[in-house]
Amino acid sequence: MTGKCNCGEQMTDAISPNPLIPELLDLLRGAPEGISEFSLMKGLETHPAFAELADDYQLRLFQKHFMIMHGLYSLQSRLWYEEGLRLEISPLSVRLYIDPVPIAEQSADLPDQENKLRAYYLDWQQLEQTSAEDVRRLMKGFAMQCADPDVRQRAYETLGLEAGASAEMVRSRYRHLAAQCHPDKGGDSEVFIEVRRAYEFLRNAQRS
Repeated sequence: MTGKCNCGEQMTDAISPNPLIPELLDLLRGAPEGISEFSLMKGLETHPAFAELADDYQLRLFQKHFMIMHGLYSLQSRLWYEEGLRLEISPLSVRLYIDPVPIAEQSADLPDQENKLRAYYLDWQQLEQTSAEDVRRLMKGFAMQCADPDVRQRAYETLGLEAGASAEMVRSRYRHLAAQCHPDKGGDSEVFIEVRRAYEFLRNAQRS
């Protein structure tokens, strides 16, 4: 990886803990109604693990994002299997359900464990191997997608909205669909992933 990130030195294998986990857990417990990734990033702004990240702004932002998501998905598994607690990770907010699920009612498997995003963020090599140029290519590809009216139209159709719907309408519709199709509520994980992908695309496209 280009830049000055020492993250890989702190986590060279699966046994080494993500250095953000204790502080992430404190932030989650302090926000019972949920907290956004932006708020998590602000809350961790002075964390020593962020002190030696890359100089490149976009790569540095990616590294912070990846470390936070890695920590969240690591906590999601550990809290479920060790304490029966559910950590819900969505584009709108991250929420820790403090009240444990009764063991007698708890499935042996982590809900939505086939989530492709989890597999990506739990692979620390994705962080170590992503360069500033990789991030620029990702951003360029996303910008090209945003400029493609067909891609944007498909995203609106996935959410059941008319083209040009406002950011508030997109957010409201996502919440409605997520409540229906989330795997934890008996929904289809593939449908949920598509809904979430469409929401993320439109949210970022409307900000650009």
